[in-house]
Amino acid sequence: MKKTIFVSVLSLVTTGVFAQGLDNQLRDAQCKSITDEITKGEKASLDAKKGAKSSTWVKLAAAYEDMAINCGKDSLASQKAYNTYKKALEVEAGGKGTKDIEAALTSQKIYSALMQQGAGFYNSKNFADALKLFRLASEVSPKDTTAALYAGIVGQQAQDIDAAKIFFNKFIEQGGKDPAVFYSLSEIYKGEKNTAQAVDVLKKGIAANPNDKDLKGSLVNVQLSSGNSEEAIAELKKLVDGDPTNVNNILNLAILYDNSGKKEEALEWYKKALAVDPNNYDCNFNLGVYYFNQAVQIKNEVDKMDMKEYQKNGKAVEDKACAKFAEAKPYFETCKAVREKEGKALEEDLTSSLTSVNSVLEQCAKRK
Repeated sequence: MKKTIFVSVLSLVTTGVFAQGLDNQLRDAQCKSITDEITKGEKASLDAKKGAKSSTWVKLAAAYEDMAINCGKDSLASQKAYNTYKKALEVEAGGKGTKDIEAALTSQKIYSALMQQGAGFYNSKNFADALKLFRLASEVSPKDTTAALYAGIVGQQAQDIDAAKIFFNKFIEQGGKDPAVFYSLSEIYKGEKNTAQAVDVLKKGIAANPNDKDLKGSLVNVQLSSGNSEEAIAELKKLVDGDPTNVNNILNLAILYDNSGKKEEALEWYKKALAVDPNNYDCNFNLGVYYFNQAVQIKNEVDKMDMKEYQKNGKAVEDKACAKFAEAKPYFETCKAVREKEGKALEEDLTSSLTSVNSVLEQCAKRK
């Protein structure tokens, strides 16, 4: 089953006075006050003396924060606040106020401002600006998984695959466990044909979510697509051990053994699948093919015999071939019954298999 990430960031836009249901008159008054503070602060920052003081920049940054959280008329106010605090830090140049500015740059307030406005861009499908703000929020709070998660999601939606990889990996490194992130990141690596990384991500996801069957199935699929049948078999066995009644996993394990040439193991698992679901179409069809192919191989031995050898051993070998064709027939007939019960047309490969088996068995009957 393909996992997808769905995150509602609308919930982020619920903090601050702007979202608390104040009437328009009060909100406009507050926005005007904040706008006036920004105008005053911007003017002061351009003054030679005042602009040389970090406190000027700190006040301006705080006004931008208020704009982002409590007014919302400037959709990039949070980014301006962040950059202005950075400017204050530069002006302070290691002075006494450095710690306070650094604290402001890692505060919950600037984080909330960035996340809130990033959510606004996300909801309006402006993924480029949303990514910009979520990226900054992740810098503000580097151990936070939410900002990393959102930055990864938006990076993927904005087709910025490098950003998606960076932030999904960061989410995982910080202890995030959402199975969909592991799946999405593995799909990115699969798309880049980086199978080793895809496998590594899925194994981490399984370690974080040991009961997630979809991640385990995805790991098997990646290993199969890369030709690692032995690893795929090992992973499928774990899936079967965890859910011994899942006929699809049992059947897939049988098919893996069959395709790997391990016929005895394949037969064992085909029969286990039938024990769980006797009318499973795919299992019955594969078992019919299994015995049919064995019969053909035996029949080929007869075709290679010269007259002398045929007179000595031919009939016995032909009897073995006929017995195998007879073993194949009931499985094909079960498939036919399943489709008829479902009211579906018979597949061409089933009708041709049944025709071939019946024809051969008629010849076998004439020989007796």
